[in-house]
Amino acid sequence: MENLIHIGGRQNVNPFELITLKGDVNYTTVHFQNGKNKIIVATTLKKIQAQLEPFPNFFRVTKSTIINTDCIKKVKDNQIFLNNGEKIIPSRRRTKSFLGHLEGLKKLD
Repeated sequence: MENLIHIGGRQNVNPFELITLKGDVNYTTVHFQNGKNKIIVATTLKKIQAQLEPFPNFFRVTKSTIINTDCIKKVKDNQIFLNNGEKIIPSRRRTKSFLGHLEGLKKLD
């Protein structure tokens, strides 16, 4: 059975298919790796982040954005480039811990 997580309503998704999650007050927009699908759920980003806790490849880079680190194309000049062409700038407060998290994941490989 796949590792499905509950993200709100009747929505269950495979976390390995996610690329970004963007929170906006009490709603979260979930973007998938295929680039075509995106859904909006009436669940806070904090609740979804708790569901993603067992998966080390997810990191909250800003107050309103969680990314799948498996989908990072490159990190350059404090910018994160994702496989879908999106560019994300991590918050100043989280940059250091994000870079440490990436180094920790490289050691696990």
